[in-house]
Amino acid sequence: MRSLLLATVALGVLSGCSLFEANVKESEKTPLQQLVSGKSSETKIATRTETAISPEKKTRFDGGLLLGNTDTVAYQPHELASTLDGMIAADKWNSARNLIGLYPDVVSKILLGQDGASISRQRLRDVAKLFDEKWTRDGSGEWQALVRLSGRTESINDFLTSRSLFLELIGNNEPKDALAMNLSKNLDKTASSVDLVAAEALRLEGIAYLMMEKYSDSIKRFDQAFSLLKPNHPYQASKIGLLLGETQRHAKNHDQWKSTWQASTDIQSRWLHERNLVDPAFWEKAAFLRPVSSEWSERTISRLENSLRNESLDFGSDQSGNNEAVIWATIGIQRLKRHEAQNAILAFKKSEALISDKVLKSELQMQQALAMIDAGQPGPASAILLRLSSTNSASHIGDRAKAILATLKLQNGSLAQGMNLLQSAMPTCQQWPESERLRAQADYGLSYLMLGKESEGISLLDHVYEQFMKRDEYDQASQCLWNIATYYEKTQQPRKLRVAKAKLKQMESL
Repeated sequence: MRSLLLATVALGVLSGCSLFEANVKESEKTPLQQLVSGKSSETKIATRTETAISPEKKTRFDGGLLLGNTDTVAYQPHELASTLDGMIAADKWNSARNLIGLYPDVVSKILLGQDGASISRQRLRDVAKLFDEKWTRDGSGEWQALVRLSGRTESINDFLTSRSLFLELIGNNEPKDALAMNLSKNLDKTASSVDLVAAEALRLEGIAYLMMEKYSDSIKRFDQAFSLLKPNHPYQASKIGLLLGETQRHAKNHDQWKSTWQASTDIQSRWLHERNLVDPAFWEKAAFLRPVSSEWSERTISRLENSLRNESLDFGSDQSGNNEAVIWATIGIQRLKRHEAQNAILAFKKSEALISDKVLKSELQMQQALAMIDAGQPGPASAILLRLSSTNSASHIGDRAKAILATLKLQNGSLAQGMNLLQSAMPTCQQWPESERLRAQADYGLSYLMLGKESEGISLLDHVYEQFMKRDEYDQASQCLWNIATYYEKTQQPRKLRVAKAKLKQMESL
């Protein structure tokens, strides 16, 4: 046991496992387990799939999945606005940064006052600042400028007010009345100097002209917006590019359509490579809108493949020609990161159906199991993991599957089985993908806490915290510290609890 523990400490620790509501006899429980089970059936320390997605962290166990409504998304704008408001009010800046990185599409709607999003003026400025840091190439602060414009209620040309009315008109199928507002021409001098504002006005007018089937006017507006945004706002530019390409298709400008579609996917893939952009809806739409005679560019596929290698999905040269499989695997990974599990499973299944390599199929099945776990239903996930746990391959997928199964056992109170599975899996963990290794080591550390072995468990969690900080994975690092603090709270160690909370506060304000 000692040699295994020392090897684990040398590698680092934590995913975000949990102190579980263990289903064992009361007489067999440690004092900590009795404390946790005494008042509540809810687990209070989070699992390996937990990320900092709410002001009050809720437990996420490695569970399972039943497919249901695949239109379900993790956040609506009003929900995310409330969450960000609470995080910033509590000085949880890195948790807020994590959310803004995961949901750029939803955050941009919040900043535009769309879909019922409501947030205080000060918090909205804070969100805009963080959004500029992450998603504006030159850090020019244009999202902050847009928020300032929205506060100029005395101005008859207040942009967001006019935008809201324009959207209402086209939503009522009155594009002609919307265009009569001359939105892009009536921007005052200050508003027109902000590229984001000018491009949004042009985009809306382009949509109205498209509704009226005035394709040349629509193309002109979209093209102007596309050109405005490409230098400093590539994320927004890539989305408008798909609109422009679709309009060119309607206008039967096929060569321009192909060129614009290629440019849009190239921009998005470059931003994924440079800033780890997560926007699965873009790739779903791009796949649907792909010109029949156009293939995904080698550069785009290469960038996506590099990103997938970080998730243990190596399509490699043997899988050349399966570009659609790469696209759907990317969509699956991004959906899973956003906790949109059912969409993730469908995407992984589509990818799996397009490839023949057995090892890659197993890796995609592993991702399906993780998505099932994220949805909170352990049955289907366990079936996949049990089969994979007997697999022998250079990727050590069998041991990796055992580590996840161990967490499920611990969740259900099977402490001995869980520890046995972890101990049998961990000797090969040096060869695992780093993110999986850290998560498994975190679960290992927390299992020690469940057994009342405080020094071993805290040492592992502390080490994993350091590893996640080195990787700039602040959400996982935050979860590690939060778990430690919760442990000290449950075991009534006020001095250590104060130290842990202070460290967590310091990390969040970096």
